[in-house]
Amino acid sequence: MDEKQKSYQNFKLSLKEQLLRIEEILYLLISLGLLIVFGLILVDGFFVLISLFDVKDITYSVVKFLDKILVALIVVELFYTVMVAIVEESAIKCVEPFLLVGVTALVRRFLVLTFEIAHPVVYSAERMTFYLIEMGLIGFLVIVFVIAIYLFRKTRRG
Repeated sequence: MDEKQKSYQNFKLSLKEQLLRIEEILYLLISLGLLIVFGLILVDGFFVLISLFDVKDITYSVVKFLDKILVALIVVELFYTVMVAIVEESAIKCVEPFLLVGVTALVRRFLVLTFEIAHPVVYSAERMTFYLIEMGLIGFLVIVFVIAIYLFRKTRRG
């Protein structure tokens, strides 16, 4: 290998190392942002929990509180995924946390949807049909995600 090729290889290696450092810094900034968002959601959830005792429609407040908790859980799962991406060499290990975030988000939507069905502003047969279709799709996706998590864990164990 001549001097020009060695120089080029060293440049590529140096550039790759710099880009990996930048990637780690970005992951750390993202994780810091997720922690801040998690803290804000917890504070907001705490205020919703306190206001449970002051409202006339407790069902709405309970659903709102559950919504906050599930969003906080999604943020925690995303934080875990970012931490796995920083610590682990293999990107395949990041798959399971994203599947868990997906299941949590689907369950969150399902809870909100059931509340909307139970407390309709205006009853419409067409709207009810859309609600039922969406509930069926959510149920199907939850089953698919859970099967994917099961298969992922089974293949990882060997």
